[in-house]
Amino acid sequence: MRFKKMVAGIFLQAAACCLMATPSVAAINASHLGAAYDASAANINFKVYSSRATRIELDIYASPYGAQEVARYVLIKGANNVWAAGAAVSTLRGLGVTGPVYYGYRTWGPNWAYNASWTKGSSAGFVSDVDADGNRFNPNKLLADPYALELSHDPANASWTDLTLYASGAAYRNADSAPQAPKGIVLAGDSQSIGVKPQRAQKDDIVYEVHVRGLTMTDTSIASAYRGTYKGAAMKAGYLASLGITAVEFLPLQETQNDSNDVISDSDAGDNYWGYMTLNYFAPDRRYAYNKAAGGPTIEFKEMVKAFHDRGIKVYIDTVYNHTGEGGAWGNTDGLTVYNLYSWRGFDNPAYYELTTDNQHAVDNTGVGGNYNTHNPIAQNLIVDSLA
Repeated sequence: MRFKKMVAGIFLQAAACCLMATPSVAAINASHLGAAYDASAANINFKVYSSRATRIELDIYASPYGAQEVARYVLIKGANNVWAAGAAVSTLRGLGVTGPVYYGYRTWGPNWAYNASWTKGSSAGFVSDVDADGNRFNPNKLLADPYALELSHDPANASWTDLTLYASGAAYRNADSAPQAPKGIVLAGDSQSIGVKPQRAQKDDIVYEVHVRGLTMTDTSIASAYRGTYKGAAMKAGYLASLGITAVEFLPLQETQNDSNDVISDSDAGDNYWGYMTLNYFAPDRRYAYNKAAGGPTIEFKEMVKAFHDRGIKVYIDTVYNHTGEGGAWGNTDGLTVYNLYSWRGFDNPAYYELTTDNQHAVDNTGVGGNYNTHNPIAQNLIVDSLA
């Protein structure tokens, strides 16, 4: 079940979203992008989109942080620019992946040609950080699957705060980001219900807007371990219903860069409290979960939604589709080359981001990073798929 399928409704604030020309027929993940077990649960199918890559490799990890890959697969390009690979669960178990399966991708393209002599941290095959068509491939940067259902952690966190690791440009392009980079997590699915969505005209709703962490973070009626979490928020459903609230609107709940917020406890400098720099549109933010184990945030989020539904309260989520957490150019001194490569930009920069006429820069007319390319059908599909 996709993240947005769990909610009763979606509230898109004008400041956080932009108008787009929606496709006449919007298929719901018709290409089955992402990572999923097959019907037998004996194999995992991995699929990712790129119209411009010349080679994509899948790295699989037994541990999400500070480790090297235990397996590597070369994806095959199929119809509609969908690249795919399969991994037998038995093979992965034999390689030591006995718990959750963590994964990420490395990509090559016209601006960084595949060279058999390439090794992690090398420049073999490098042509340019960006070419005339706007490509920004870099195999030294492990990329998170845009369709991952959960991410293991944020690029910056309590153990790693140096974001130059993910950057392109002469000083950074050869740094291998994989040991510290966020990984997608393959989920096997769960049976957690979200209850029955309340049916009520929106004009009749009394909407309570709130940050899921702020709702209970200082609430002494909630056990300290649950404060600021989806679990804690679920415990307030009855109270909000008693106030006459019929819909709760949460500020963004998708994975965002906030793992490092608590690194310096006496300062909020650089903190991203509000969540408007999305790192993945399908993954519930792990920091807001009491259960942070693989699959825990997804189940706990669904439990929260059910708690509100059971009280007759709809759940709305503020979503951000005009920019992403990858951000824009680092600055004016090297704006052509220094960009972060977390996910979308490293797979298909021109598809996912609006570029200047010379394809060298990301267009940024909001001041919060490169514009998400809502005119591109692939980018549109991702929006529709994440809302489905």
